Amino acid sequence: MPPAPITPKPPERHFNLFAWLRNSFLAGVALVLPFIVTATLIWIVVTFIDTRVEPLIPPGFEFLTRFPGGGLLLAVATLTIVGALAGNLVGRWIVNTADSGIANLPLVRTIYGGAKQVFKQVAAPERTSFQQAVLVEFPLPGSYAIGFITNENTTEVAQDIGEDLVAVYVPQAPIPTSGFLLYLPRNELKLLSIPPDEALKRVISLGIIRKEDDITSTK
Repeated sequence: MPPAPITPKPPERHFNLFAWLRNSFLAGVALVLPFIVTATLIWIVVTFIDTRVEPLIPPGFEFLTRFPGGGLLLAVATLTIVGALAGNLVGRWIVNTADSGIANLPLVRTIYGGAKQVFKQVAAPERTSFQQAVLVEFPLPGSYAIGFITNENTTEVAQDIGEDLVAVYVPQAPIPTSGFLLYLPRNELKLLSIPPDEALKRVISLGIIRKEDDITSTK
């Protein structure tokens, strides 16, 4: 009777104090730093607004300067009141009159018009600029980048070309506020199954963040 095969013993794992300390430190960094960065950015924004608003605080509201965020609270309240007043007949007339006056200033109207469109988009979150996340061949053939469809009505741009072009914004990682505006043929876009906000997380995280069955694309 042949002898039973000898099962090799698994290698013994020795406790490595240095590796444990390193992994514990990195895990702590990954957990704590996002909170610190978020809190720091909020503090910087609140302090910046407070220092700009405090000189404009009217008499009787000085108590707002006694705690952080008082200036921000006053700014939010003021903007809310202005927005409410702009919704009535008199407010709309004032806004339209101001728009007409600014439209006659050559340089100012360009800056004002662009800023107005951006902030109107921010004020209407249901009208997101990023309609669909896509993959596009960029910057070289055979390499792909995440992009976002921002406008499908590009007749004013594509009428001289005769192609069905789509406006696609390709952000730069990890700061998506800078990037490239491309006009690409519709049939060259690869639609992603994930929503735009999830695709944007991939850009900001340099592609580290992912989930199961994520970033599956369909032609």
